[in-house]
Amino acid sequence: RPAGSGKTVLTQEGQARRDRMIARALDLGVNLLDVYDSEGQWEPAARLVKEKRDQVLISLAHECTPREIDRACRLFGHVDLYRFHTAEIDSETLLTWDILRRAKEAGKIRAIGIATHIERMMMTALKELEGIDYLFFPYNFIHARGDYSQFLPEAMRRQVGLIAMKPLASGSIVKLDPRVKMQTAPEFANIELWQQSNKPVLPAVVAELTKSLNRLPDETLCMAAMRFVYSKPFVSTAITGMFEDRCLEDNYRAIARYEDRKKEETAALNAASRYASMLGANWLPPHYRWLEEEWRA
Repeated sequence: RPAGSGKTVLTQEGQARRDRMIARALDLGVNLLDVYDSEGQWEPAARLVKEKRDQVLISLAHECTPREIDRACRLFGHVDLYRFHTAEIDSETLLTWDILRRAKEAGKIRAIGIATHIERMMMTALKELEGIDYLFFPYNFIHARGDYSQFLPEAMRRQVGLIAMKPLASGSIVKLDPRVKMQTAPEFANIELWQQSNKPVLPAVVAELTKSLNRLPDETLCMAAMRFVYSKPFVSTAITGMFEDRCLEDNYRAIARYEDRKKEETAALNAASRYASMLGANWLPPHYRWLEEEWRA
């Protein structure tokens, strides 16, 4: 419903549901909350994290003016991550960036970054935005097959944080899993790849690409998609919209499953290493033992 400030705010029921889900996420150990002010969410979020502020990172995407930054600091004490969306590096972008940079120097913001969908822009930002700490960009099992061949290595070389948005491919995979019964419609019916122009990915192609997720028997597609993103060492964190309790629980189980599998795989590798050490050069079949000698050399 419209508020007097011109913002769209949630109904009382919708706000209660959002507050309940955020509280549940914090109880599960989620330690980063991405807050938009478009629905009047700064104040409710500030109340929810007040007692746990030292355990929660606050990420904001909002108008970058000294007045709004100061308002955010009054509510949250400080801002951990602040960003804005841009498609070009022009004079206005540089002016906005300078405001963020000075706010960081003043101790009001801990990390500054931008959100963008275009790899060309990502590369330009790395080169031209002084002091950039992170980039907020689309990454999922579909975008992983896009280009990013220059951007990812360069971002890692510069030690810039990478935050994955749209890890569920904008929800375009929801309808592909009959086990998921959600009342909320996905953000977009179709996912798009952004290069020089938007390129829609046909639903049939998305369905085919989901096979690469190697979904486990008790996983939904959304859980497998989240696990895929979690498994990438260059991704600092992933942010996805969770509009229902089922979404939150599935996302939590996805990361828990990934952590469990990582422990199992590490244990298996360590056991194999110990076994190989016990056997010495005899751990390989006779016709492959030359590999041991080559490797040692």
